[in-house]
Amino acid sequence: MSILNNKEVIVIIDAWSGGKHLIPAFQALGYFCLHVQSTFLPEVFIADNQLAIARSDRHIVHDGNIETLLSQLQPYTIKAILAGSEGAVGLADCLNDALELTFSNQFELSAARRNKYLMQEQLALKDVASINQQLAGHSDELQQWLASHARWPVVLKPIQSAGTDGVFICHDLAQALQAFDAILAKKDFFGSPNREVLCQEFLVGEEFVVNGIACQGEYFFTELWQSKKQQRNGFPVYETQYLHYQNDADFDVLTAYTAQVCQALGINNGAFHAEVMMTSGGPVLIEIGARVAGGADPYIIEECLGHSQISKLAQAVLHPAKFLQECRRQHDFSGHRRAAYVYMISPSLGRVQVTPEAKFIKIDGVISVNYHYAPGDIQQVTCDLLSSPGVIIAIRDNPALLKQTIAEIREVEADFYHLGLMDE
Repeated sequence: MSILNNKEVIVIIDAWSGGKHLIPAFQALGYFCLHVQSTFLPEVFIADNQLAIARSDRHIVHDGNIETLLSQLQPYTIKAILAGSEGAVGLADCLNDALELTFSNQFELSAARRNKYLMQEQLALKDVASINQQLAGHSDELQQWLASHARWPVVLKPIQSAGTDGVFICHDLAQALQAFDAILAKKDFFGSPNREVLCQEFLVGEEFVVNGIACQGEYFFTELWQSKKQQRNGFPVYETQYLHYQNDADFDVLTAYTAQVCQALGINNGAFHAEVMMTSGGPVLIEIGARVAGGADPYIIEECLGHSQISKLAQAVLHPAKFLQECRRQHDFSGHRRAAYVYMISPSLGRVQVTPEAKFIKIDGVISVNYHYAPGDIQQVTCDLLSSPGVIIAIRDNPALLKQTIAEIREVEADFYHLGLMDE
């Protein structure tokens, strides 16, 4: 028995990382989901891509020819085309422009939503607080900027990547030149060669992640995360992220600023994931992605606040009038439950003898443990977000209890590195 229908279709490109929740979210509401796989598949997302293939109603592998892809989409009545991860943002913009879909962002600013140099230049053009920076293709350009900037440390990174891939914090000229050569010698996270290096001032302050959804130029901020990092051998490494929301310190200032960022970059419809530094002079954007937060578990936000990026994105796509009504309504989230992502930080290389999940999950308040290795694997030293061996998520009723849970997590983690790994 065959089934025919004229349902509208949701197209999701690269439903990886946090985007892996999009296909089941729309399918649960009865929508046909077509998944497009970009031309480059990072190794870290192979399992997510297999999951997307299994879940989607149709899977297309994009060969790089946009006309071929448009012809493959032609039979469908498309409701929306969404980027499931950072590398999909440009392709989503191209398809939305070609098909003239209303749930889309300003196409002429597409490059500024991916290229981190152009991103900051666009903010400066619109008089939105931005970073002092320079793009360098040769070491002499780097040295000239360092001499004129005359402040340490500085940040060097690829102009297009993800996570903390290729991000160096440099404290002197020798470190900066070494980082410059290291970036140019590698491809970025999405397989493109690094031909230039972005050199930026080092922002001092409290770092926040600001997540939300845009619809017709209005914004609903789903949650903020206060990010605690530590420096390990010149690399910024995530330590803990704490959930913040309305009635928490700096929420209104950070969200008002992020709305200005979105407007300056033409983010009018869809998800956004911003990293913002609250400096002594106010908030300044580190970078923003026009997609859902990477690696996020929507369960955490739904459990604590009653919404998430995934549920609000579905609402914005399917019921924009209802979404806009929610944007304008006053919300009171005082007394919300507290949550944290606790990132494991491996101090040394070692062969895994026994994995630590069973001990972590027994800690009061721990609701999820994601350890990336199996017995016999070689666990790497943590030098960035992608090389963290795992993440533990905790939810408690108040900050004091959450602090207690995190302390217990760190104790178990330390024991694991001491007893669960064999030196290599």
